[in-house]
Amino acid sequence: GSDHLLLAESAAETPRKQQSVLTAKQATLAAKLKAWRFPSRQAAPVDKTPAAKDAASAASPSSPSRIPTKPKAQASAAIDYSKWSNLADSDDDEVPRERRVAAATAREEDVGVKDLMDSAASSAKPLPVPDFLAGNTGGGGGTNCFLSLCKLLDSESEKGESDNAHQLAQVFGKMFHTGIMDRRRQDFYKNSLASLPEDAFVVVLGLGSVLPMLRAARRGSGKGAVLEMSAKLGKVAEDILQANKLSFPVAVVKGSLDNEGLVEESLRRLVPKGVKNVVILSERMAHDLLSSGIVPSSVAAHRAARSSCPGAKVSHLPRTVELFAAPVEIRSEQLAGFDIRPFNAFRHTTSNDKADFWWWPVRLDNQSNTKTALLGSAKTLCGFDFDRSTEIALDEVRRPVTLEASSRGRCNGVALWWTARFGEEEYSTRPRLADNGVGEAQAGPLCRSEWKQAVHYLAGETALFPGDKLELLVSITPRFTVRMMQQSQFTVEAPTWIQAPTSAKFSASMPVLPYHFLMMTDMERIEVYARGIRAAVRSQAAKLGRRPRVLDAGCGIGLLGMTAALEGAEVWLCEAVPQMRRMCRDVIGANAAAIAEKRGLVQLLPPMMSTRIQIGEHVKEKFDIVVSEVMDLWCLGEGVIPTMRHAHKKLLNDGGVMLPSKLAIFVQPLEMFVWSQAERDHKANLSMLGEHMKSKFSPMRIDQMPRRWLTEEPIAALEIDLRDVPSQPADGEPNMDGGVKLCIRMGGKPALHAKISTATIEHSGMLCGYGIWWAADLGTGSVVSSAPSNPQRSWKQLVRWLDQPRFVAEGEEIQVLACFNDQQVNVEDIHVPREMAEQYQEELKSAVGKKVAQSATQGASGSSLASPQAAAEDILEVD
Repeated sequence: GSDHLLLAESAAETPRKQQSVLTAKQATLAAKLKAWRFPSRQAAPVDKTPAAKDAASAASPSSPSRIPTKPKAQASAAIDYSKWSNLADSDDDEVPRERRVAAATAREEDVGVKDLMDSAASSAKPLPVPDFLAGNTGGGGGTNCFLSLCKLLDSESEKGESDNAHQLAQVFGKMFHTGIMDRRRQDFYKNSLASLPEDAFVVVLGLGSVLPMLRAARRGSGKGAVLEMSAKLGKVAEDILQANKLSFPVAVVKGSLDNEGLVEESLRRLVPKGVKNVVILSERMAHDLLSSGIVPSSVAAHRAARSSCPGAKVSHLPRTVELFAAPVEIRSEQLAGFDIRPFNAFRHTTSNDKADFWWWPVRLDNQSNTKTALLGSAKTLCGFDFDRSTEIALDEVRRPVTLEASSRGRCNGVALWWTARFGEEEYSTRPRLADNGVGEAQAGPLCRSEWKQAVHYLAGETALFPGDKLELLVSITPRFTVRMMQQSQFTVEAPTWIQAPTSAKFSASMPVLPYHFLMMTDMERIEVYARGIRAAVRSQAAKLGRRPRVLDAGCGIGLLGMTAALEGAEVWLCEAVPQMRRMCRDVIGANAAAIAEKRGLVQLLPPMMSTRIQIGEHVKEKFDIVVSEVMDLWCLGEGVIPTMRHAHKKLLNDGGVMLPSKLAIFVQPLEMFVWSQAERDHKANLSMLGEHMKSKFSPMRIDQMPRRWLTEEPIAALEIDLRDVPSQPADGEPNMDGGVKLCIRMGGKPALHAKISTATIEHSGMLCGYGIWWAADLGTGSVVSSAPSNPQRSWKQLVRWLDQPRFVAEGEEIQVLACFNDQQVNVEDIHVPREMAEQYQEELKSAVGKKVAQSATQGASGSSLASPQAAAEDILEVD
């Protein structure tokens, strides 16, 4: 059997009909192959006799007596198995040359994954990473402290209009909106206030979600007051009360509401003498219950009320709050078939010298494509009865806590939620996940509370089975927050390189920006990109006759590049953020076998911006495909224009493919009154919230808001060809589309391009603003988009608000000015009131008349006569 197996290689080049008789050359080759492959069964040297005798000798098995006890040394090379992959079909005389060359090339190609930093010859120091890429500064451990936000709000309000003021307006506007639209929360305060004694004097600590303050004020004049620590929010409260024709005093406590002396001073001025019941109402809860200061402010108000109102009964709404903890598993496992489990290391608790991080707000009921489960029953961490505030100590308390598992899983965090009670009324941030035990969330109406669950990610993962116990050391500081440290052993500990970044001017409380976690749940985004990448790789491979060279610029964890590698491409990954690059290294390593199986190659470049790549220094040749997904809410904010412009100019081969190749910015006029639903439901005037918390732009998921589109289709406000991005205009150089001689400026210099678009209103209504989103062309019909109708989860839309809404009638034309530069997009409504247009027309006619008269005079004296049209054009050009 072995002899015939060895003969297969030499016989492969001989037609089947001629295999019955071997030539001398074939017989000799067969004997050598046998000796090389089975040295222990080596026969005596073949005697060179006539061909028939040699063939018979080679074909007959060797006798045992002829097998030497020790094989002779062979000075031959290793066997070349190449012909095995090139065996001809029975109808072929020989393997076509093209197939032999292709097979040889495939054998020589490298496959799998490589970290080029391991073999990089250059030791150039990487440039610093831009702050906006290097981590997150919000949330967790008191870093999102409500007191700090209020102080910043007052500071920015004194400065007037600024970027920070607009961002703060967005933050507070969202807080007010989610609080007002939380029906369970509003019912809790409504029913609790209705149960108060008629003579109770209600002290409202802070503006809160507005509606409880209005309900307290409707109880009657002289039956309550508002204490607010922010001058800006105090003014908002006064204006809202006035708009609702309510008399309810507002006092601003300079400093904070946990200052007992200042609170007492205000109460002495506000509380009438002889009051028998004082009720302190507060909504100063946070995701972790404590971080917004509900405990110290309630304690200070309680003591101040007892001092300023001797003999009065002091009670609280809510009366009690209780904080719960449960072991939780929140892990990303697969996305589009890729193993992304290494990414879970970014969830682990980290700390640095400037900004400690403990918990992170997570809506547990909204974690699609993520393994999310509570692994055990909740346990009470702490509770406070504010009616007994004199007994509450504000010092730190440390104690061990044991959480018991009731289900199998990999615990990487502890979920915190809380419950507030007043009499029979109860409000809780308990997730629906907990109501269904351990498993997936129940279906039901979504209640978007302002407060999420506070997830305290631990320093590793622990494999738990039913009955296992998780030992924790818990630090509870009522003035601050809750901190945890796992005492029991981890199954897997967080790698030491997972650290929240710091610099002289920048400190983050999270290793990466939080949108990365959301992107790990977005199947639509990766599927659309995958279709475009596969089509591009196959097209380039057929065109070039080799595997394409692909660059993934700003690769993140490398999903797009690995998609190309699974099509057999040779891929280079480029990532600037060192921690993200390190994570990318682990992720591609986890998928190395699948990449090698598909004959793909992934090579991870040293940490750098793709605009720093030099052909010849970092890579030998240019690329056939450049793919990037550095788009943000605005589309351009993460640098897709400079990234792709540099790639097209310096890195892409002639005839190469860019993904995306084109971008489009869409706008659509809409009618949207954010507070209208709440105003109807609660019969309140909330217009002052819109006046005070006004921002130019608001990020939101438009389809989740009540709204009316005033046109059937969006307007293509801008179209950007990334293969031909306009160069930077000089100061004063026209940059308006259509040859209009205007120069639109952005950020202190001319925009790259500007365009005025016109649309016709198809549905009469109040024009409140424009919805804004974008689309990126990935070729062959694949388009990734942030449109409201798109199921992707990575990007919201924007609303560009008008300063004042205006009525537009069906058939009326509207105009929008849109412009962009390297990293910004701006959209402006162009509206010329009728009176202004008529006045302009009169002035234009007058100017034209004067010009014509002047030209006629010049003509009579022999000068050239200019036409009225030329005179009008001259005026318009100057304007």
